[in-house]
Amino acid sequence: MNDISSRIIKDLEPVLNTMGIALVEANAAVVKQVYNVRLVVYKEEGVSLRVCEDVHKVLRPRLDLLVESRDLSLEITSPGIDRRIKGAREYAIFQGKYVKILLEDQNDWISGKIEESDGKTLILKVGDENKSFSLDSVRKGKLDYTMEAR
Repeated sequence: MNDISSRIIKDLEPVLNTMGIALVEANAAVVKQVYNVRLVVYKEEGVSLRVCEDVHKVLRPRLDLLVESRDLSLEITSPGIDRRIKGAREYAIFQGKYVKILLEDQNDWISGKIEESDGKTLILKVGDENKSFSLDSVRKGKLDYTMEAR
């Protein structure tokens, strides 16, 4: 994550939290003198077009001040139904959702519902029992939309 992405997260995350929205990811880059900012947001009820519009309306003025650029492109997106988990903090954001994880020493994916995550440990409800995993042992993780309807 670059410095501007870190600054964006630090500045905008509290604003989004007051809206009941989590900032999953922020990317920023300058391409041909245009400041491109892409934000991935999550809301438990879902990220509709209306949610994206509301986020854009609230955050655009703050970003204009933060990046001090006349040419700013702002894109707001949802995480998608099969997002690859990119860091420990995302497990906490997606608490209550189903995920598939692949451990360092295994070849089979483990599917379960995120019960809790504290940045070091992940507790998944697998079947009828809760299982604890060290996040250091998780090689890959992704949202598992196939389990949501069950």
